[in-house]
Amino acid sequence: MIKSIVVAIDATESSSCAQAYAIGLAKKYSAELTGIAVLDTPWVTRPMATPIGGGHYKGHRDEKLLADHRHVLDAQVSAFRDQCHREGVAVRAMEVEGVPAEQIEHEADRHDLIVIGRETNFHGVTGHDIGDVVEQLLKDNPRPILVIPPTKPNDAKGVVVAFDGSLQSSRAMQMFHLMGLRDDEAVHVLSIDDDDEKAEILAARGAAFFASHGADVTTHGLHSSGETAQVVLNTVESIKAGMLVMGAFGHHSLLHQLMVGSVTKQLIRACPVPVFVHH
Repeated sequence: MIKSIVVAIDATESSSCAQAYAIGLAKKYSAELTGIAVLDTPWVTRPMATPIGGGHYKGHRDEKLLADHRHVLDAQVSAFRDQCHREGVAVRAMEVEGVPAEQIEHEADRHDLIVIGRETNFHGVTGHDIGDVVEQLLKDNPRPILVIPPTKPNDAKGVVVAFDGSLQSSRAMQMFHLMGLRDDEAVHVLSIDDDDEKAEILAARGAAFFASHGADVTTHGLHSSGETAQVVLNTVESIKAGMLVMGAFGHHSLLHQLMVGSVTKQLIRACPVPVFVHH
């Protein structure tokens, strides 16, 4: 069961949605909630080409930019804290400086779950498909992550669990269950393979875990057409799921394709619901 959550705070729309989602989880599970806003000092003060004698100007510019960023972070953290208080959620909100992914990982050591908007970047930049911080956390972070899209929650029900038989996908579905995120929602175990029979067998294996815990579970063993991410997205849409669960960096067919290169970005970029990811 979830006891503590850390949520990233920045100015993107997906971050606002992530904060609201995290507050909802904290209320539901009576969990400790920590909001973290990061001043990416290495990015702000990164070396730049300057004319001879321009070093003093750059130093002054950096100090001005850092002060401006701190002012913005103050406002973001204050707004988040006020939102939590309105919702009756006890909150710990902080501003830190450094490399964002490293700072979140450090704070996550004492929490069960990271919640982050998929565009979160801490640079005040909008229009990114997936924030660099999110990509780094997906690669290196040992905690489960909920990646939240920039859309408001709807009436979607049920969960799609992408299962390929790998250790990563098995751990993901177990962690999802142990954290209590399933509730009484129906579970749809999705396995994709070039071999139809193997896909069905894999889906049945994954479904057996949830069935043993009393879940209402349906199997989806589907043939791979080369567009793995699109098959997953189509399944999420067709059953009107409220969440996608998957492992990260598996070496078998499904997760290997999902979590490598452009397919990863295609899936997370286009998924209209929160994505629960665990190694």
